[in-house]
Amino acid sequence: MTLKAATTILRIVPLIAVLFAGSNATHADERDDAIRELREQIRLLDQKLRVLERKSEIKDEESVAAAKAAPKVAVTDKGVTLTSADGANSIKLRGLVQFDSRVFFGDNGIVNNGFVLRRARIVSEGTFAKNYSFQVVPEFSGSAFTLIDANVTFAASKALQIKVGKFKTPVGYELLQSDSWSFFNERSLATNLVPNRDVGLQVGGDLAEGTITYAAGVFGGVSDAASSSNSDFDNDKDVAGRIFFTP
Repeated sequence: MTLKAATTILRIVPLIAVLFAGSNATHADERDDAIRELREQIRLLDQKLRVLERKSEIKDEESVAAAKAAPKVAVTDKGVTLTSADGANSIKLRGLVQFDSRVFFGDNGIVNNGFVLRRARIVSEGTFAKNYSFQVVPEFSGSAFTLIDANVTFAASKALQIKVGKFKTPVGYELLQSDSWSFFNERSLATNLVPNRDVGLQVGGDLAEGTITYAAGVFGGVSDAASSSNSDFDNDKDVAGRIFFTP
């Protein structure tokens, strides 16, 4: 029985009871019995209606709870993000491909022309347990596969974040900009004067409501424009840091 049918019966049955009560005044006993029977039917119908209403409420509550517990998927121009219902865990996937061609006119036959697959990466980023984040960035361009980024960050607060692994050293503002947001495939010559990726430990964060950003760390030490080979077994280490003031 549906809610609509039960509601209709509850409206009609009292009218029938009134008509029946006045139809034959001489049969008072039969009328009283019929009224009691109708009242009992009304009571049973009311019980069924309450049960149906409660079942409907439970179904709605379960639907709301299922929607809250379901993971969220977002597809934007910045990648595909899968987030848990409570927001404490997430994983983000995005790609980066940069391709260019080099053509020289009047080079008198010197072999300089060609095509270059500058970058081909699948970037994996995410968070777990709310305060931990990771980044893994393999590089498929070039003659061999390389792992250019692989690090884990613990965020105790906005003011204190500890990062370990392989990542960009905090020197060289142009280098710190993401490759996907740079204007050109190649950076300026100034970037050749700072180290690229290195293995180490860094402490950083935001202070004064984001007006001050700092980062400082200890690294294995690589030459300018070079990246670490993922291991470092000497006693010579580099200390690097930066601080930004934003008006």
